[in-house]
Amino acid sequence: MKKTYKCSNIKFCMEDENQRRTWEFLQGMTRKDGSYGKALSDAFVEILDGEIQVRADEVMDSRLELSEQSFGELAELLDRVLEQRFHKMIQEMQEVFAEQMSRTFIEYMRDSHFGAELSEDKADVDGMERMQEPKLSEDMMAFAFAMGG
Repeated sequence: MKKTYKCSNIKFCMEDENQRRTWEFLQGMTRKDGSYGKALSDAFVEILDGEIQVRADEVMDSRLELSEQSFGELAELLDRVLEQRFHKMIQEMQEVFAEQMSRTFIEYMRDSHFGAELSEDKADVDGMERMQEPKLSEDMMAFAFAMGG
């Protein structure tokens, strides 16, 4: 395969530090290092690729900054949503707890009232027994006198 070459006449200004150093480097090259064209093209491509990489890195950095900002905003949004859900759960738990306490209190009051009625009934029965005791003993005495007499 035949390679195609094109010539370019390049002048280097010796008062410019970068150009002078490049010219000196090229002058120090030997055949085994390759050609001027190869050395220059490799250097240019490396620099251009590096600049492309630097630009790509800058783009990635700006995307990371944007991602960090987005993450911060997402975290704040998540915090707000969780806080709202937490408050809603607390309200629901309070309602359930209040309802349960109310039911328990009503049952307690009903049982307490029923117990008080039983207690009153028992007191009435005890009172009746006490009242009946003297009456019963009088009846028994009257019966005994009637039998004995």
